[in-house]
Amino acid sequence: MPINQSYWNATAPGASFPALSGRIEADVAIVGGGIVGVTAAAMLRERGLTVALLEGARIGEGVTGKSTAKVTSQHNITYTTIERKFGADGARLYAEANEAGLGTIAELCARHRLDCHLERRAAYTYTLDEGEVSRLEDEVKAAQRCGLPASLTKEAGLPFGVSAAMRWDNQAQFHPTKYVKGLASAVASDRCRLFENSRVIDWDPHRIATDQGDVKARHVVMATHLPLGQIGLFYAENYPHMHAVIMGRAQAGRVPHGMYLSVETPRHSMRGHRDEAGQDWMIFTGPSFKHGDVEAEREGFRDLETFAARHFGVEAEYRWTNEDYTPMDHAPFVGRSSSFGDAYFVATGFNAWGITNGTAAAMLIADMIAGRDNPWLELFDATRIKPAASAKEFASGTAATAGHLIGGYLARKPHEFDAVGLGEGKVLKIDGHNVAAWRDDAGEVHAVSAACTHMGCLVGWNETDRTWDCPCHGSRFAADGAVLHGPAVKPLETVAVDEAAEA
Repeated sequence: MPINQSYWNATAPGASFPALSGRIEADVAIVGGGIVGVTAAAMLRERGLTVALLEGARIGEGVTGKSTAKVTSQHNITYTTIERKFGADGARLYAEANEAGLGTIAELCARHRLDCHLERRAAYTYTLDEGEVSRLEDEVKAAQRCGLPASLTKEAGLPFGVSAAMRWDNQAQFHPTKYVKGLASAVASDRCRLFENSRVIDWDPHRIATDQGDVKARHVVMATHLPLGQIGLFYAENYPHMHAVIMGRAQAGRVPHGMYLSVETPRHSMRGHRDEAGQDWMIFTGPSFKHGDVEAEREGFRDLETFAARHFGVEAEYRWTNEDYTPMDHAPFVGRSSSFGDAYFVATGFNAWGITNGTAAAMLIADMIAGRDNPWLELFDATRIKPAASAKEFASGTAATAGHLIGGYLARKPHEFDAVGLGEGKVLKIDGHNVAAWRDDAGEVHAVSAACTHMGCLVGWNETDRTWDCPCHGSRFAADGAVLHGPAVKPLETVAVDEAAEA
């Protein structure tokens, strides 16, 4: 049976950092210990600023540690979209930022001697459909106008023929959790303090608080994938979605030399990885699905596992899900938030390309805090869309997708805990209340309120990760209701279970 855990997190070193205790002060408080937060800490330390980073769980093991970890400026069909929305200068800035992100990762690996399997590879976006070839041609031309190493080919090195493929040379891949943990260990010092198991529950303009302590700081960086709570109202400008991910050992000679992504749906993304023992692996991601949609989640894994076995002879040994946010105008939001004046900085909306975008975002934020000019702000400016103006338009789309769950399978809620089988999670209607109930493998039922503590949307069950996930804004909770991922900061309320009384 596959292990329902990220391979990257399972094979990363066990180095750890203490939890925050008491009150400390720093020039900058960073919330979130993924690639954005840790890179920002490294950059700010270089600029002579003191830093305190707070990670709610383990550094590097969140969204970054569940990614495919392609270190590339090739982002499927992106440059034609950016050029259409932001002009040629906008596309060029996006290209420069992501190439700089790639280069910075390589430079940090070399400088700190990070053992994270960084390897240069070509990146390919391919199509099997002749009708999609013109889109690839246009994307290659747009990329070339930006100075990117793009070309069109029919030779992609895959075990099946393609109608066409974009090839980006001199891109890279790595072990994401080892990279982030290694960088965190390299920059940790008296001037750059990092804390794990320190989940933020409250904040004001110059203070960040956990249940065990707080940080007073002149600047705050929200590096949490989506800013917490109502900060900047970025939940109204980013569309959340999930991906199925599998990883398994590969047979000798069957691992293609590049990194790959299909244009058409169901989308397939894959690349190889060689571990310390010389064993080849392959990682695959597949169709996206809404948070909490169990049937779509199952279909995504079925599709992915069939594809991996048929074309590469790979069987899933690790299975997990990861989440992403698509920004409403297709460019990330980076820089100052509209909340708390000039004190808060954010980085969100990476549209599944958070490795290079996240690194570039950290570089931009570090420049802004240090008072340096950075040309990328022209494109990424987090305040470019007024939340009040955008919220109604974007919320209608989010509500429609959430309504698919609430009006669909969640609407057919059973009324008894007996309806929940071993290992299952279901939303029930108990005494007129929406209850999220999970039965563990020992047969005990655990129940919490099904109302997300961020804005009250109904959560749904993720059977792979055994979490409760919110389809509206992407908050994620453990089976017992504990917060795993914001924007929510409060746990789901516990509900008493009395199966005997029901019987």
